[in-house]
Amino acid sequence: MGSDIVAAEHSTDTGAASLAIHCLGVQKSYTSGSGPQRTVTHALRGVNLDVRRGELMMLVGPSGCGKTTLLSVLAGILNQDSGTVLVEGEDINHLPERQRSAFRGHALGFVFQSYNLIPSLSISENVSVPLIIRGCGWDEASVRAEAMLAKVGLGDRAQALPRHLSGGQQQRVAIARAMVHDPKIIVCDEPTSALDQDTGHLMMELFREVVLTEGRTLVIVTHDSRIFSFADRIARMNDGEVLEVVEAASLSEETHSH
Repeated sequence: MGSDIVAAEHSTDTGAASLAIHCLGVQKSYTSGSGPQRTVTHALRGVNLDVRRGELMMLVGPSGCGKTTLLSVLAGILNQDSGTVLVEGEDINHLPERQRSAFRGHALGFVFQSYNLIPSLSISENVSVPLIIRGCGWDEASVRAEAMLAKVGLGDRAQALPRHLSGGQQQRVAIARAMVHDPKIIVCDEPTSALDQDTGHLMMELFREVVLTEGRTLVIVTHDSRIFSFADRIARMNDGEVLEVVEAASLSEETHSH
């Protein structure tokens, strides 16, 4: 491993107080079948990774390497089998379910690859959902949702239903929903996969603005090499492990050289 790996293995130049996420020896397996047909898939094999507050970290690697599983563990959607995961200093996978749900609703925003929009609600109502869950009234939630939709270029479609939007527009709604409740950490699974290059760059510029000016942390799973340059650091994964953490500029330059 090169010197860049130090960042992934908890170097002393980054104190615990400056970390948004701390992973040490994280393992996760899935079992299918039973008896002689029983198979075990090792999705995460002892992942070590630190994510600093206020940075944009991308997780990259081939399909099936564990990126989305790691993202789900970081977000408290999945429990790891072993190892330590601290999110804003909280061991969320060992919290009672009610406290874990409250923590996720307050501190985390999600952008799912499949959007997960509620088809019967307008896009304004979809974006309002995280605010309603936190006890915000519908009137205030609507105002804040429509302001966020304007930021992602959909201010004139607030009353449309998801089925009336293109895939790229639905993805922008999902991004607005993830940011509307001012979470400390936003986790994203392929947020630009359905967007053309110009719109993808617009979304990444918005993400960068959120990180740099408001001190949030973003963790993004992506195959989209067009957006590597927007990251601060990039964690390369393969076969359930973080192999190295590199400065984004070096990986972007390498990509463009091929």
